[in-house]
Amino acid sequence: MLEVGYLNLDNPIAITCSKDDFHGHHDSHELHDSNRFNGSAGLLILDDIDLDKVSLSDVEATLNEIKTASTLGFSVKCSRDEPLMEAARFAARNLYLMELDALSGMNAVRLSDLVKSIKRCGTTLSAKLSPEMLTEDLARALRNSGLDIIHLNLSGMNGTGPKMVKKISDQHGPRIMALGDIGDFEDAESLLAMGADLVSLHVPDPDFADWLSKTMKEYDHLSGWYNAPKHICSGGDLRGLAFCCPPVKQCPVLGALRRAGIAPEEFVNRKIKLAKGTPLENGEGTCFGSLVWCCKASKPCYLREAALRRAGLSDRDYMNLKRKLAEQLLKT
Repeated sequence: MLEVGYLNLDNPIAITCSKDDFHGHHDSHELHDSNRFNGSAGLLILDDIDLDKVSLSDVEATLNEIKTASTLGFSVKCSRDEPLMEAARFAARNLYLMELDALSGMNAVRLSDLVKSIKRCGTTLSAKLSPEMLTEDLARALRNSGLDIIHLNLSGMNGTGPKMVKKISDQHGPRIMALGDIGDFEDAESLLAMGADLVSLHVPDPDFADWLSKTMKEYDHLSGWYNAPKHICSGGDLRGLAFCCPPVKQCPVLGALRRAGIAPEEFVNRKIKLAKGTPLENGEGTCFGSLVWCCKASKPCYLREAALRRAGLSDRDYMNLKRKLAEQLLKT
């Protein structure tokens, strides 16, 4: 479903837990053991590791104890660079995600320099940030540094998280993993539909994490695009340009094109060129004679549905083609 660097994830759900959550401890309510998070999450991250206090061998021992089919990662911080570089080489050798925890006051210059150095080790790298840390200058630096994932801490943002995800998604930077207050499928979907590639859960109920992971896999199988954007006219991020009509009248697509740095005429030419030779090129009977201009499969439209039937395309096939179109359309 999702390839990031050398990681290959079969669903967009990540779990972040500390060493204690994995090692198991007994309290008055339940016994936790090292297998409690061995469900179907796409990614499992060992969180809150301070390499000023623990050795990399301790991290390795903990990761070796985890029994899971999920892809593994670890999130670290350190006041010195060399332990972080050692961790980067370790992550690359074992095909783990490495994450830099920048929430504890790492300044933008050091973060940008570290990302460049770590990426030279061949490591698939994430950086955990809060929205207020992600200034325009830092976002630009991270785009140019090769960072693979921005792990955005949106906890406690009272519903404004999706808007923040959209803002960062529209900058066409690294993949976005959104850590939010997620209690059901709709909470996760609201972040994904604004441009998040993954959502992360902090020490979730194992049964909920397992259910959400399986639900996301099934949703992707049925829909063809698990994090399909909303339409631009409904407030969607720039990927929604894949569903837009030609800009023949005053509508929100013009504002979206300005944000994307694409002139209206260029937009029309790009979509026509990208559709050429694909099933999206055709679409007799639709509003503009081509499926490249048509809306999401989830929006009822008898003209589009008839064109899809004539083309022998399922809704899933159509949305998969639109996903590819969005990726190509926004390439700079």
